[in-house]
Amino acid sequence: MSTKGGSVILRIYFALVSFVTLMMLVFSVSDLINVALKTYVFKFADAPEYPMYCEPQFIKENVKETAEETEARCARNKEQEKQSAIVRKQQSLVRDISMLIVSLPLFFIHFRIVLRDWKEMKKEV
Repeated sequence: MSTKGGSVILRIYFALVSFVTLMMLVFSVSDLINVALKTYVFKFADAPEYPMYCEPQFIKENVKETAEETEARCARNKEQEKQSAIVRKQQSLVRDISMLIVSLPLFFIHFRIVLRDWKEMKKEV
């Protein structure tokens, strides 16, 4: 499809879709690089920035949990935090890969038409 002799709106559409899909590609690739760097190069970049305090909690009125119960709860919380971080990282990867799968073909299809149109306009001048 060519926009030669077509309306200005059609040219604007192809240029805008090309730009938007290019931005989708840039953001998804940069986020993939971010996750890869944090996973394989800078392994402590994902460490929590705040300390996790574990203090005995009240189970019932005026009844505190024992030291063993506190230790077990803290270990469970730490493990849940690690699992949550892994889930967030995987969700980010899935989102970025799906954005690549969707935006890459759209970008190439639309930008090819824009590029062909620009080349035709250049020949006319």
